[in-house]
Amino acid sequence: MAEEIDKKEFAWISEVFKKVEVFTGLSYSEREALIEEMYKLRYKAQDIIFKEGDAPNACFLIYKGKAKVIKNKMIVLKKQVSILGPGSFFGEMSFLTYAPRAATVMAEKDLICFVLLKSTFQRLLKKNHAFKTWLETLSAKRMVKLESI
Repeated sequence: MAEEIDKKEFAWISEVFKKVEVFTGLSYSEREALIEEMYKLRYKAQDIIFKEGDAPNACFLIYKGKAKVIKNKMIVLKKQVSILGPGSFFGEMSFLTYAPRAATVMAEKDLICFVLLKSTFQRLLKKNHAFKTWLETLSAKRMVKLESI
């Protein structure tokens, strides 16, 4: 069940967004406006946040806990790509490519994430062309890395 973000969490997200590569091209007010539209979700260990091939509808910022990123290599073979911890932001690549999710993300431990909906992210991209160009470049670099695994 979605929960609202409190003032302490808002401040934490604001600090993280200053450092997260995805948001370095945004102004203070643009970052704050995004945070105001976010909400909090909790996952138990082994919960699937999203599966490879799913349609993108949200991106996530880990507040507490860990998640693992898994890439399908063949029908039955799966490879763990990375472990994500507090401050990790994931899921936004699909917003730019309009492609299905490139990997599965699963809670490794109990997890608290802040969620940003695709619709909110898309509104920002329409308003800020420089930000959209920056994210397209970043997304292309990440896809090259992911495909090499």
